[in-house]
This record gives sequence, structure tokens and C-alpha cells, in this order.
Amino acid sequence: MSLSVEQAHELDHEFQKTGKLMDNDRGEVAIHVFLSHERHEYIAEATAHVHHHDLAGRGSGGDFFVAIHQAAVKLETQAVRLKEKWRDEKRGSKPISDEETL
Repeated sequence: MSLSVEQAHELDHEFQKTGKLMDNDRGEVAIHVFLSHERHEYIAEATAHVHHHDLAGRGSGGDFFVAIHQAAVKLETQAVRLKEKWRDEKRGSKPISDEETL
């Protein structure tokens, strides 16, 4: 089974969106997609290693497009959660030292 041109373009756009979210425009993120077929179900697993973190999304469905789309959505969800965690860690007040108050 193969994907149509429109489906391939849509999946490419989803993975590019996730890549841009994680690499800060440096082009350092590689997303690997593994496909398998068991009985009547297609299984897709998308993995990425970003800044010492392993992200993985797994999807399954009746055709390849549904399985890959689910994996892409789960991977993007993890990327957003990780990005928020980085952002929240950088925000915060700095402790005031005694010298600064004088």
C-alpha cells in the first residue's frame, strides 16, 4: 500500500512543523518513522532525539496514512510539552543578593 501525493505532502508538513518546533531553526532534528503491518492493522512509530531527550509517538490504523498521522500527532504533543517545560524553566525571578538591595 502506498500514500497518495496529497497524503505524503500533508505528513511531510506535519513532521516539518514538529521539527521546526524542536530545532530552533538549526536543522538538527531528525525524525525516523518505522512502519509495520500485523494482521489487518498498520503500525507506525515516529522517533526523534532532541537535546538529550528521546521522543516517540506510536499510531495504528486501517491504513498507513492514519497510522503515520496518529504517530505524528503524538510526537508533536510530546514536543510541545517539552518546549513548554524548557520555557518555564528559563522563566522565573532571580534571587536578589544583599549587594543589589543597597
